[in-house]
Amino acid sequence: MPNLQSRIKKAVVKAAGSSFWKKFVLTSSDITTTAADLTGVANGDLIIGQVILATDATGLAGGTNFQLNISGETYGADIPIVETVANLGASTTRSFISTPFILEAGVKFQYSSTVANCTGAGKVAILIKFTRLSDNADIQSAV
Repeated sequence: MPNLQSRIKKAVVKAAGSSFWKKFVLTSSDITTTAADLTGVANGDLIIGQVILATDATGLAGGTNFQLNISGETYGADIPIVETVANLGASTTRSFISTPFILEAGVKFQYSSTVANCTGAGKVAILIKFTRLSDNADIQSAV
C-alpha cells in the first residue's frame, strides 16, 4: 500500500505544529526603500520562530537598515526584523531568535531598506523557520 503510506506521510508533514524552513536570496542593489514582496500570501497562520541573515563575500552596501516587514498583519509588530546594513557586510551571519511572531493567513513578508537604496552586487540569504498553526499552512517565495 505505498499510496496510502505516501498520503499519510504527506498529511503528517503538513499537519499543524510541523515546521519547515524557506531560503530566499536577494542582491543588494535590488533592496530599495520601497517595500517589495519576499513571499506570496500565506494560506494559513504560521509562527515565525527564527530568522537568519547570511551574506556572501561582498555583503550589502548602501542603505541604513535592512528590514523585513509583514504586509497586512493584524497582531504584533509590522516590522519584526530590522538590522543595520553596516552589520551585513562581507561574510556575516545574523540570527534572530527572539520572541516568535505570527504571520497570518492572507499576509506576506516584504523587504526594504531605510533612508537610501542598497547598492552593489553582494547577496544576502534569508532563512526563515515557519511552524504551522493550521493543517496545510504554507507560503511561497516571490523572489
